[in-house]
Amino acid sequence: MHRSKLPFVTLLLVTLASPTAWASALDGRWTGALTCSESVTNRNPGFTVPLDLAISGTSGTSNRSDEQTVETFAYQLAPSGLLDIQSQGRRRTDTDTRWVTRLSGHAHNGTLELKGQMFAGDGKTLVRDKCSASLNRTTSVTVTSAPPATATGHQATHSSTLTHKSFQIKEVAPKTPPKNHAATTPGFGGLPLGEGGALYLPEDWLMGTGQPWHYRTNPRPQAQPVPVRQATPAEAPVIQRAEALMQQIESRVLVLMDQGEIVSITTTGGIRLDSRLLSASMAKTLTALAAGKAVCAGRLNMGQRADSVIPALSGTDLGAATLRDLLMMASGTTEPGERDYVGTTAEETRFHLEGAGNLERLLSTPGQSSAQRGMFSKIKPGERFSYKSRDPYTVAMMLERTVGMPATRWMETQLLVPADAEHSAIFATDRSGYFRGTNDAMRLALIDWIRLAIYIDKERKQDSCFGRFIRDMGSTQIRAPGLVNHMSGYGYFTFTENALTPQSYWAVGYGGQRIGWSTEAGNSRIFMLFSNSADRHMDLVYPIARDWMRLGSKPR
Repeated sequence: MHRSKLPFVTLLLVTLASPTAWASALDGRWTGALTCSESVTNRNPGFTVPLDLAISGTSGTSNRSDEQTVETFAYQLAPSGLLDIQSQGRRRTDTDTRWVTRLSGHAHNGTLELKGQMFAGDGKTLVRDKCSASLNRTTSVTVTSAPPATATGHQATHSSTLTHKSFQIKEVAPKTPPKNHAATTPGFGGLPLGEGGALYLPEDWLMGTGQPWHYRTNPRPQAQPVPVRQATPAEAPVIQRAEALMQQIESRVLVLMDQGEIVSITTTGGIRLDSRLLSASMAKTLTALAAGKAVCAGRLNMGQRADSVIPALSGTDLGAATLRDLLMMASGTTEPGERDYVGTTAEETRFHLEGAGNLERLLSTPGQSSAQRGMFSKIKPGERFSYKSRDPYTVAMMLERTVGMPATRWMETQLLVPADAEHSAIFATDRSGYFRGTNDAMRLALIDWIRLAIYIDKERKQDSCFGRFIRDMGSTQIRAPGLVNHMSGYGYFTFTENALTPQSYWAVGYGGQRIGWSTEAGNSRIFMLFSNSADRHMDLVYPIARDWMRLGSKPR
């Protein structure tokens, strides 16, 4: 089967039998991805597609169709807990079955692992000898409200039914109205500055819709609501301080989460849960996560050189950098200057990312692919941290060359689908369709940023390849003092060693975009901020994040 003709697999299975006691343990909704190896008949590449499975009872069937394909799915759940799934699919122009996929497996610790194979329409001729699916339960978790907290901030909970669908965002008066780009002044590399030369992300950038050629993901209206709970007495003072802070600094929305639930959202007006917000450089963190997925799928390894998969970098200094070097911002290549700030000039951006060139050609130019000279010799890969767009650009191009699909689709299937993202997202690409992987690379609805942050935290706690990658990503891999206030360490496209919020790691974006997670094993507190110009006020922001995360710390 040619990859371009593969169905966009979505399993939505409905019950045909009453659930029994032994079956009810699997009842619920499971989302993840299905991966199959390359074709054994014609060597067509492997693929990964979203998988969405609802189980209720011991057996069921359902139909799925799109513009090109029709599929019928059936499942059977045995008393032992073994789940068997078989799909039969065809193109709309066909009358006979074109492929059959058979999978079986068990659920362990909230993860459903399935393995199997794909066959031709006769059900006998092997087409792909290895198929696997990994799914996590995403059925709405019972939402909790709390009785008075204990002295440590921990408390018992009881059931509620609140979700984001009925949640009312708290609005406060902004310090000043947000500025559009026309009201800012250009700084290093043309990046906008606000009053007093402060870093400023203009409102029309933060809330923009990208370029016409950028990739739009598929909306998923069947996504489950995000649970919400009331704040506890111990949390209330932190939330009150967050609301007061939002009236003092040029920020747009602040979110506090715990245990996969929304506890508080405060905005300065005009932002809804479906409002799409720009990542700025937080896209780098998501590019690192996509690379981690590729490593765990065996498509890349951390010691792999860039030139082993990007032929245009053969013989260049950049080509000698490994995936790990790149994720640490330590490719050893030329330092950014005043004209480019993040390592790419305005002229390079216009030609390669918005014009006739492309990302791969940009990376192969001498200005991008040459090593920085030290006092006596070239800087070697892995030797020194240097923040610039070039390294995440290269990681994004390594994904393009290894995952068997465009990197935009990989991002969608490996991050947004497992996170159960609901709304269409926008991924920035060059005009060739190559994912940029940095800066303005991602625009997600606020509720999907929340879903993604929760998904990352849940995966961090798993004893899995991806869970270990996230834990490494959130720990210091290289020293990075002085670049971002109060941070002195760097993981994989994340900042660490926050002096004002200990035991945390951060996705960081221009102008004050922040997502912070605890590094403590059992702590699920998450802090999120989208801003126009909060970078200069992080001495006020981080203490609130610190006190929020401390409420999730276990008593010592």
